[in-house]
Amino acid sequence: MNSYAVDQLLMVVYIGQTFRYRCSCGHCKAMPSAEESMCCRELEAYWSLVQQLVPFSNISCLTQHPGFDACCLNPFSLQVAYLAFRQEYGPLQASRPEQFRYTAYRQVVRWAYGIVGREVRKTIPACVVATIRKQYSEGQAYRGFQWPHLEENH
Repeated sequence: MNSYAVDQLLMVVYIGQTFRYRCSCGHCKAMPSAEESMCCRELEAYWSLVQQLVPFSNISCLTQHPGFDACCLNPFSLQVAYLAFRQEYGPLQASRPEQFRYTAYRQVVRWAYGIVGREVRKTIPACVVATIRKQYSEGQAYRGFQWPHLEENH
């Protein structure tokens, strides 16, 4: 095992749900479910991007890949990708950081899997989600998905 493999076993407790997840890259953060708490080294489509680097680089996480910043964090790349999304689906009713996060998630899935089609969902590694959230936060702690507040008078 190389010196970059951290291989941490972490116990996570979220609202009465307990599960374990293993982080091998050293950059994962706890997510609300076991499915969301996958390490980039556990998901072949993502880890193969690192393994395909020529010359091979001794990096421990997809977020350290030289293409990750250019593809998934660079605001100019994300603006262009969002314009393509908006042309196809219409604008997102979201703040600029939310638009960038959403677009970055779409970009990393496209990078790893190619075109997956409309209704197809793929797990994004916890390290990637954490890095994107940190880059495009709105100055407050990430609150995750929340149902809209609906007025009962309608």
